[in-house]
Amino acid sequence: MPEWFEMSVVVAFAIAAVFFFAKYRETATALHESERMKKRLSNDLNRYRDMPRLRALRDAMVSADGLPVDDDGREHLLLRDGDLQLHHITLRRQCNAVSEGDVVTYTSNGEEVPLEELE
Repeated sequence: MPEWFEMSVVVAFAIAAVFFFAKYRETATALHESERMKKRLSNDLNRYRDMPRLRALRDAMVSADGLPVDDDGREHLLLRDGDLQLHHITLRRQCNAVSEGDVVTYTSNGEEVPLEELE
């Protein structure tokens, strides 16, 4: 084989190797980014997985009869916290209608704090 042919084959293989490794690196970077996004989105979904349960709780708290009531008039509720541990909550409901423009406050550390509406 002529020497120029061997040299052109070696150069062609070197160029192909550079393109191959560049494409491999690009693919590896895209795969890494995909895994990172999948983990982030999974964490976001875990953070918001309790939203239907919280909406149901909100609806039960503001409706006339949503939670089970015992003989003493206390309402009972089972909720899971962020660590998925189950907690039994006992509530005594006191509901007061608030007219438009009134400010509702509660006492915290001896100070009157205005209560904000949940949205």
